[in-house]
Amino acid sequence: MKKVLFRALLASSLVICLSAAASEQAGVSANDRAWMKQQQDALQSFKESLKDTSMSLPPAQQDLVTRLQQGIAKDQPDTEKKTFPAIYFVSLGLPREGLLPMLQDAHRYGIPATIRGLLNNDLRQTANAMFQLTKEDKNIGVQVDPTLFSDYHITAIPALVVNCPGHSDVIRGSLPLKQALEKVAEHGDCAATARELLEASR
Repeated sequence: MKKVLFRALLASSLVICLSAAASEQAGVSANDRAWMKQQQDALQSFKESLKDTSMSLPPAQQDLVTRLQQGIAKDQPDTEKKTFPAIYFVSLGLPREGLLPMLQDAHRYGIPATIRGLLNNDLRQTANAMFQLTKEDKNIGVQVDPTLFSDYHITAIPALVVNCPGHSDVIRGSLPLKQALEKVAEHGDCAATARELLEASR
């Protein structure tokens, strides 16, 4: 049930993010708007069926998430937006044989895989690309957030950002995610965050 709910949350985030991104694209066709409305209606129906259902992480994982969030938020003003312990910047334009393992690794380490925007500025292409990927592994997902690319000055992908109070470490290039985390754990300002993410996946 937890996996079902997790996938539902990923699907919900993707539909919401894609809808927001699509609203900024000029000249969205009536067919696209109808398709978006159909997807949102289906998602709303699914949400209604989950109203009385609760979910929770295993205690060890919930404790890790809480500690990381508290550590990062401790020195930040309340007005600052939420900061993730780590963010993995990718693109749906990458070859599938390379992208799929990246998304699987991101899921394994609990790091949000983040894309800048719609694939070729097309909502259906983006949704279809994610559909094809989730046929391979239903646990994977992405979030769409161009502001994070700007905030961390990410101009090339893949890239991993690991955060800690007052600092961020950035590892660029196609290094496997585990090795990128190990590199931060050995030499980065945010070594403690990287070590906790590595430990949580074991």
